Amino acid sequence: MNQQPGNPLEGASPLQKGFAVIWMIASLLYTASPIDAVPDAIPVVGWLDDIGLLLTAAMNVVQQFAKNQDSAMVKILKYAKWFMILMTVMVALLFGGLIAAIIALIVK
Repeated sequence: MNQQPGNPLEGASPLQKGFAVIWMIASLLYTASPIDAVPDAIPVVGWLDDIGLLLTAAMNVVQQFAKNQDSAMVKILKYAKWFMILMTVMVALLFGGLIAAIIALIVK
């Protein structure tokens, strides 16, 4: 069966798949790295950015490697991935600001 490039039944492009793999590797390196947006020394809060990034990268890999790009799963993953990104950023900023405010109060 001859399929034309860009056919959603063919799956994502090799470039999209490659980006998904690179993003997954980068998120694994970020999780293993001692340098974080929110330090891992802060219980629970320090792990939220790592978990959010890993889940987002994993959802992206599943989305890009799905054979049928028109499937309901791929469409749901697309929105879930962006929701996870927004929630991770919001939680990191909220808790980071809260921790900075507590430290500022203690230092005064």
